[in-house]
Amino acid sequence: MDGDREKQAHDGLLSILNALNTPGECLTGLPLDRASLQEHRQLLHDIRRAAGVEQGITAERVKQLLADADQRRSNDLLRAWHLWLNELVLTRRLLLARPQLLVEWLLEREAGNGVADELQLLHTLLKSLPGHVLQPFWPVLSILSQPQDVEAALLLVMCQDTVYVELGESEDPKLSQYLANNLLQPHYEGRWVSAQSEKLPLLLAHTLQLLQKIVSKNCDYAEQHVPELMGYVLAYLPYGNCGEYPAKLHVPRRVQPAQQAAAYGTEEEDQHQPTSSLNKSGSGGKRSKVRKVRNRNHKQKSGPSGEAAHNAPQDRLLLLSNLDYGCLTGDTEACTPSDSEGQQAQADAPKALRQLQASVRISALHLMSALTKQLSRRCLYGYWHAIFPSEEGSQSQHHLLHMAKYDGNSRCRALALQLAGQLLYGSKGYLSQAHSRGPSTFTPFSVSLARCVMAVYRSLTAILEREFAPPVLTQCLKCLAILVQATPFDQLEMGFVYEFVLPVKRLAKSGMNTPVAVAALMVMEMLVATPRLTQEMSSAVGLGPAQRIEVQMEGLHLERKEEREREQLEELCDSETEENEQEQEQKEEQVAPLQGLHEPSSIPRNSWLLRMVLRYLSCLSTEPLLQLECYQVLLAMTTHIGLLRKQLAHLGPAIASGLMYGNADVRLHAARCLDSMGYQMAHVQPEASDRDLELSFWLGLLPHIFNAFYAEAAPGPLKSALCDSLSNMGVVTFEDLPTGQRRSLVAFLSGCSSDDAEDALVRAAALRALAVFAHHPSLKANLVFVENVAELTLRLTSDSQVAVRIKAAWALGNISDALLTGVSGNSERVYDALLDRLIQTATKCCGDHDKVRANAVRALGNLLQLQLLEVQRQDVAQEKTLAQAAIIKLLDCMRTAGGAKVKWNACYAIGSLVKHRAFFSGSAGLGDLLFPSLCQLIVQHANFKVRINATAVLLQVEQRTDFDSHFALVWRSLLEALERSNALDSFEEYNHRDGLQQQLCLAIVHLLALALPIDLPACHADLEHRVDMVVPNWRRVAYRMIPEQSAPLFTCSQLLDQRLHSTAVMQRPALNFIVKTLRLDS
Repeated sequence: MDGDREKQAHDGLLSILNALNTPGECLTGLPLDRASLQEHRQLLHDIRRAAGVEQGITAERVKQLLADADQRRSNDLLRAWHLWLNELVLTRRLLLARPQLLVEWLLEREAGNGVADELQLLHTLLKSLPGHVLQPFWPVLSILSQPQDVEAALLLVMCQDTVYVELGESEDPKLSQYLANNLLQPHYEGRWVSAQSEKLPLLLAHTLQLLQKIVSKNCDYAEQHVPELMGYVLAYLPYGNCGEYPAKLHVPRRVQPAQQAAAYGTEEEDQHQPTSSLNKSGSGGKRSKVRKVRNRNHKQKSGPSGEAAHNAPQDRLLLLSNLDYGCLTGDTEACTPSDSEGQQAQADAPKALRQLQASVRISALHLMSALTKQLSRRCLYGYWHAIFPSEEGSQSQHHLLHMAKYDGNSRCRALALQLAGQLLYGSKGYLSQAHSRGPSTFTPFSVSLARCVMAVYRSLTAILEREFAPPVLTQCLKCLAILVQATPFDQLEMGFVYEFVLPVKRLAKSGMNTPVAVAALMVMEMLVATPRLTQEMSSAVGLGPAQRIEVQMEGLHLERKEEREREQLEELCDSETEENEQEQEQKEEQVAPLQGLHEPSSIPRNSWLLRMVLRYLSCLSTEPLLQLECYQVLLAMTTHIGLLRKQLAHLGPAIASGLMYGNADVRLHAARCLDSMGYQMAHVQPEASDRDLELSFWLGLLPHIFNAFYAEAAPGPLKSALCDSLSNMGVVTFEDLPTGQRRSLVAFLSGCSSDDAEDALVRAAALRALAVFAHHPSLKANLVFVENVAELTLRLTSDSQVAVRIKAAWALGNISDALLTGVSGNSERVYDALLDRLIQTATKCCGDHDKVRANAVRALGNLLQLQLLEVQRQDVAQEKTLAQAAIIKLLDCMRTAGGAKVKWNACYAIGSLVKHRAFFSGSAGLGDLLFPSLCQLIVQHANFKVRINATAVLLQVEQRTDFDSHFALVWRSLLEALERSNALDSFEEYNHRDGLQQQLCLAIVHLLALALPIDLPACHADLEHRVDMVVPNWRRVAYRMIPEQSAPLFTCSQLLDQRLHSTAVMQRPALNFIVKTLRLDS
């Protein structure tokens, strides 16, 4: 084909040369003389002879000949040469020497001409040159204005694109921004609105693609020209979607941001912080699981609906980051059965034309995606009114969801939904302002935003009901899941949850396409994971009494549209036919019931989500990817344990089958689901009827946990998750276990933590579980067990991994708690050598990572109390040296540690020590370090919880002599801290302000009770200096506290008044002033 085009161009040039040689032929321009004509013929001959030979013909010779033809205005000859040279260079039959000269000459001509033939040759030459040679042409090429002719403008954009992609880091931002403005200007002028050229879609697509590349590299330009770029994109989103030919061209209009959105929007950048074992804290060293938005980087098959199941990472983003997701679906042109007449007309148009028009819309979506990545979320919120429907029933064709609903190209629909998901991602703070109720006199921003959210929900619901292409359905469900996670349901009107849950249930139950079913379950996972479920949400997911739907409906109190919502709720529940079918399937495919479990009762029909998840998990043919998401849904349900507590007999076999599954990721997710379920059950006291059910649940799972742990090639994360799940068994269930089971469980965990061949993280997880068991009644009094766990702890505190040291330090703190608690009720004492080693290890850990330090100071405080409570030892000197070093390390953590948690734990540890007389008597000079440090924290530290804990230390000092010469400093610091307590550096401290003021006032009372007569003049002077600020706070605290706690403040002045008669005359005025100032009964 290329050879035929080259031959036609050659014959055309030859015919023009023959015509010029024939007298009487009428051609444009001045006639050529015989010598010039001969030069043209000779060049043509030389080119034919040197075809394919490198450096055969010089570009300078071609340039001179073309320049001569140009001077003579031989346009036909010049055009013929351009066509033939273009074909020769394109087919690599002509390899010019120094082709840059010809490119420079063509660029000089294009500055004022803009001829399509010359631009075609220029584009072909630029593509044939190496990338590093193209950079010098950019300054000239970037400032060329767009020609009037569509084809010439297209070729110029292609030339600019060819050079721009080769610039790399040498790009000049000013030139790129100038080019972007040149690209936008003709469109805003409406230059090609009435153009009939077939090249117009190509021009629009290439312009959008070039602008996308410029925007991706020039963040400043994107931020400064958002209105122009946004208007340009929105103008071409509906291009060619109505089926007319030629497609209607809309003149772009600048989109102005909404000022309210810019003012109220909040930044939520980069929320993708992976959940790791470092985040475990609080009770039991664990934090309740909070589901983050996840990343699914699944390998897709070549077909439009295939998605292979493979190992998924722990933290998965809900959005696919690949902008070309639509490309993987194929360029399908099929329309949904309910498409409009415009889409029918589009289907009748030629396929090539439909593809060109779709490429314009796809390029517009890619440009918008590049723009959203360069802008902050606060800036993007200002354009939501243009990107999303502003209210229900909006017929605008220029927003994303209209395109996702009505576009005839499935790739466009999928990309539009993917982009909508990117825009919705991270918008929880912004959408929290939405509220359906507002004043009737005007429409506030919160109501407008709520209407926008409702319109988005109903648009996505309509897409789910009409769409059939699996890739589009998957993207729509993912977009819906993102929106569900960010929606403040309790602030919006009721009714819309049922609307989108119905199609989601239908898609989730179909199971015909795994990616669609997974995405549908993901929507329900995000809905169930909402911390505060409304009545509508609870009914939609099956949270309620275990009665059948007919009985349950009698107790529901729907605010409005009661009949309609009754019908929707009945539709959500499984019908009796579905229930019978599911029971039959479970009998055929369900795994064998666990030994020890009670006969499972039937699951209520309103709990359709739980029924469906368990059906998928019990089916042997369920794909691993779907099983993973089923366990994620169960994990989300654990946050509302009422959904699962009565169904433990069904959940046990489902988790057991997951633990023994062949896929490693399925086993890991099953273990994490068990971990979260155990945590939630352990923190809610079971009813008498549920106690046996929970015991049976764990008894049935223990063998499967052991088998999964010792299975061949069991990964470390799975083993760690299994140990964590055992630690969350709960004290009630643990104590109800048979003695043999308890012993085997302790032996199993002891073996894991002491096995040097095991992974350190697994050993740390097992050690953490043992440290939790050390607080259970049956093991707390067993000193041999506690000492054994302490020995295991010492082996892991010096591990090279921070995560291991954190768990070991937490275990050390728990063990020290158990040892300290057991002292009062047990005559046995931990042997001295082990106690010294524990203190040395805790002291060393106080210089480690902040999360290690926070637990180490807690352990050190408990261990030093044990040492202070012990009877006299023989090695007194060694004991004293060890204790002094540990106390100094605690004070260092309190004064210089970076984290607030380290400081308040250090304060708590020191507070528990100062109660013992041996603390001050055994170490001289400790007060000189302790009290100035405490005063500095009480007055200056930004964290109010640190101030509260530092003040609490003063309340534990029982004698005036312990304050020594620091009494006046402590008194002055308390008054100054009370004065400064209303100055909030951060609004987050507001919740702790009252607690701080209460603690300060109690400390003031405590110091006055210990004060000697010689202390009173200084106390009087300091109080008089700050009386205007101290007294209002004192009164407000006294009348705000409950009577049982405020008694010391009310009786303070009375007790001081009793001391007036016994006080020396010199101190009576000071004491009298203090009494009158702090009196509350007046």
